[in-house]
Amino acid sequence: MFHSNNALGSRGVRVPTVSQIRTYLQAEGWESQPPGSSGTIWIRDGVMVGVPTDNDPGIAVGIVERISRQERRSAKDVALSIRYHLMDVTYLRAANDYAITDTIPFEAASTVISSARKLLRAVGTTAWNERGEIGGNYARQGDAVLRRTRMDHTQEGSFIIPILVPLSYTEELPGETHETADLELFQAAPEPFERRVTRTLAQSLMAVKEIIVEPESSPSVGDLHAVVARGVSREFCSALAKILAEPSVSEFETSFEWASSVPAPETMPDAVSIGSDASEKIEEAADKLKKHRIDSTSTFSGNIVELRHVGDDPFGFATISTVRRGRRSEIRVRLPYETYQEAVIWHRARRVVIVEGEVKHGIGRRLVVENPVGCRPIDEILLPMS
Repeated sequence: MFHSNNALGSRGVRVPTVSQIRTYLQAEGWESQPPGSSGTIWIRDGVMVGVPTDNDPGIAVGIVERISRQERRSAKDVALSIRYHLMDVTYLRAANDYAITDTIPFEAASTVISSARKLLRAVGTTAWNERGEIGGNYARQGDAVLRRTRMDHTQEGSFIIPILVPLSYTEELPGETHETADLELFQAAPEPFERRVTRTLAQSLMAVKEIIVEPESSPSVGDLHAVVARGVSREFCSALAKILAEPSVSEFETSFEWASSVPAPETMPDAVSIGSDASEKIEEAADKLKKHRIDSTSTFSGNIVELRHVGDDPFGFATISTVRRGRRSEIRVRLPYETYQEAVIWHRARRVVIVEGEVKHGIGRRLVVENPVGCRPIDEILLPMS
């Protein structure tokens, strides 16, 4: 049940605004009737919901409860879905069974929040242009995402901070499938840049854990190439190490809830946790990233927006939406038919891919990789040969 202080349940979920409710209803297939003087009636499957013109938290409570009955979900879950419909949410959790219970030392909270900002700012830049060291040259596109990012109220359960990244609202382009005897074609919309930033945060944390932290040996230069290609930078490692070095933090965990307005990257990790004993190893990686210039110009990543295969051609083409040299780009990758068939499966599973190979200008100045060295889902962390 909603509380009078606009909170819902133990997680403190506040009542959505009527603007958020209208956006959610439209996205979920409710049909609006001609507006009246005080509001609008929305209808779906014979169920009617009245939404007032002006924001009224008391009325909004009843609307959420009515939607929850229609959707057969709890009011708390529906409220979260409505509020976060256009937002990717990253939950940051600092844990320590002894030092962090229902409160947290102020110094530790300050470290977590300030370092989390540095994490997000770093991936805002590497989502635009992968590099091992940013050196103060932060991308204005990433900083623009950071300025729009919000922090929700902390939640119970150690120290949990919800970080909200609003997505640019665009009409979702429907995917297209066209198959004949001579042509196989799949198409999809590119991911918003804001989603690319949050996804880069998720895959960077996973790469640090699986390539830098978990192996017994120190990271090699080859390891550093692998993590930089996934969005890791010196600044990212330093900020993460600072959180883990905080005496009151024994574990740092991030979990992700993707905005329902844009198809989720389904194979990204739901959560990544790293223990405090990894801080020195991550700081060591940061030092190496400062000493070694890592060239990532031969790799790029993104979602598959088109797959095309004609007749009996032994090759097919996958088009990747990515960022190259500071510009949004679509790069066509020529794949042997066997790999192309795998790419169809990756596309259907919404798996982001990473490609290594020389990018050239093809017919019509279109960017193309004719002979990729590698093309595989970015969530398949494969340790490079040392």
